[in-house]
Amino acid sequence: MQKNKKKPISNKIIKQLITQGCSSNNWNDVYIDDSDISEIKDTIFHGEINIKGLNGLVEYHKGVKVKAAIVRATLINTNITGSVYINNIERFISSYTIEHGVIIENVGAIYIDNSTSFGNGISISPMIETGGREVKIYNRLNSHTAYIIALYRHKKQLIEKLDSLIDKYVKEKESTIGKIKNNAKIINARLIRNTLIDPYSTIENTDEITNSTIVSTEECPSYIGTSVIIKDSIILKGAHITDSVIVIKSFIGEGTRLGRQFSCESSLLFANCEGEHGEMFSIFAGPYTVTHHKSTLLIASHFSFFNAGSGTNQSNHMYKLGPCHQGFTERGCKTGSNSYILWPSYIAAFTTVLGSHYNNVDASEFPFSYLTEYDFHKTRLIPALNLFGVGLCRDEIKWHTRDRRLGNKKDYVIFDVFNPYTVSKMIYAEKKLAEITDNISKSDEYENFIEYKNMIIKKSSLEKYASRYGLAIDLYLHNILLKKIEEYDKFDTIKAFLSQSPTNIYEKWLDIAGLIAPKKRVEMLISKIENDKIGDIRDISFEWESIYNNYKSDEWNYVYNEFSERYNIKLENINESELKKILLSHKSYIEKSLKIFEHDIKKEFDKAKQVSFGIDDIENRAADFEIIRGNTENNTFALQYRSDTTDKKNTIDKILSFI
Repeated sequence: MQKNKKKPISNKIIKQLITQGCSSNNWNDVYIDDSDISEIKDTIFHGEINIKGLNGLVEYHKGVKVKAAIVRATLINTNITGSVYINNIERFISSYTIEHGVIIENVGAIYIDNSTSFGNGISISPMIETGGREVKIYNRLNSHTAYIIALYRHKKQLIEKLDSLIDKYVKEKESTIGKIKNNAKIINARLIRNTLIDPYSTIENTDEITNSTIVSTEECPSYIGTSVIIKDSIILKGAHITDSVIVIKSFIGEGTRLGRQFSCESSLLFANCEGEHGEMFSIFAGPYTVTHHKSTLLIASHFSFFNAGSGTNQSNHMYKLGPCHQGFTERGCKTGSNSYILWPSYIAAFTTVLGSHYNNVDASEFPFSYLTEYDFHKTRLIPALNLFGVGLCRDEIKWHTRDRRLGNKKDYVIFDVFNPYTVSKMIYAEKKLAEITDNISKSDEYENFIEYKNMIIKKSSLEKYASRYGLAIDLYLHNILLKKIEEYDKFDTIKAFLSQSPTNIYEKWLDIAGLIAPKKRVEMLISKIENDKIGDIRDISFEWESIYNNYKSDEWNYVYNEFSERYNIKLENINESELKKILLSHKSYIEKSLKIFEHDIKKEFDKAKQVSFGIDDIENRAADFEIIRGNTENNTFALQYRSDTTDKKNTIDKILSFI
């Protein structure tokens, strides 16, 4: 620590401090400037102490202010820069800078015991608990960079460059002095060691925080609560961790909430994840991964926009050469209560998994499906069953409204359920089902199911599944087109707009942990890293932001091209007849999807769902149910969905009126 250039305190001040119960092994190392000496009491000083600006009032709790003071504390090599309130330190505070507005009360010990990088650079092993996909965590990591580090291990040059950039950043963070930044509060904490604490953090009744960083801002503060243990971890802003949670060697993203004895180790949890009761081990939890139930174990897998049912579990039986856990579930998947999946398996986007699955399942080709347990340890695949369902529509709205992040956001999340990634997967699924149908042999004529990649699919429904995929694809493409032309009031202006054919068309798309991105753009970023075009790990975030900002234009280019591929319609040369045909087709797609939606929502209100209502008056069962749940006509979400479809049809009619 640099010595203060001001002279050591005077003998008069030393005498006053001594009369107030203070002591030092060397008063020449104690520097106090612009401070109210009368508020430093019963404090022991060791090593170099700098106190400046200790005066005035400190916000204590919800508008209640107390005098800035240091009372009943042992300070070792400590630097205090501003008005703080430090009271009743059981052991000591050592090697910390404490900034203006900080409250520290009733704590055991806060200290730096050696050079530390505050959790930056800790290597963890998501997806495979025995290692192989290591990610070095740091306080500027986002889900997209972590994704390519974990899943692109085959690109050795890329991984070496990224590791080097991270190591360089970690080196910058190394220090023998910790910081408790302005307006942070630490109350009733037992042990804080080798930890950096950002502004406006609250640490309350916490057991231990070791070798970690707590990121926080005034607009998006972090809270660490009762009996929490955090070791070797990074906690980002807006996190809320309480109720005996244990976090070991993990990265906790912005807006994440953990509570009720949840534990995670060697895991990455990104924006707005939630964990209660259960356990995570070696998990890559992309944005909005949620697990709320006891007896739920998530292990060695990738999730994103995921909801785990109670008792969800995964494992593997490959132990001869050591365990080979690794599962991959794409965005939007759910598991039912007591579901089990044998890893390795691959589950496509927005798939619901029910029951136990004892074979290594590859359902990657069929998004929006159901995987159910059938007969004796068989996995039945029901493709496209999740399309147009009430739950799917509600999810997309729910994720938007539950974004707890404020200010700059590290994870660049595309919330759209239907996007070029999921739609291109549906296009492939539609073709694959047609191919399977064509290849059914006559010898299988009397079998109800066909076997496909450790799954069975009902033969008689193949065309229905393909047809539902087709409807979703058509609806998406037409919806995007309608959004682009809805503001025009003349065919000539629509034609002029559509005549501007895009130059950059990206046919292959990826879901990079919440960011829907053209594969080509991701490859360009990787090339920049490999060729030393990016010299600072912080700059990678700007590259992801650029991809995010280009999403809407890239999506339009994809849709523009797909119209030509799917319908053999060149939008750049469109005529009135073709546009009219497109709009009329769109109207029919909307009506078909609404019909499926209405059928699905009726299931939520049928008599079977009313069985536990009207307990003491069965004649009023329906009335009791309706007062609690409403009905199909007044349900808020259903009303909004119907209103949206009506608006689309009205927009189509408006355009048709001037063609």
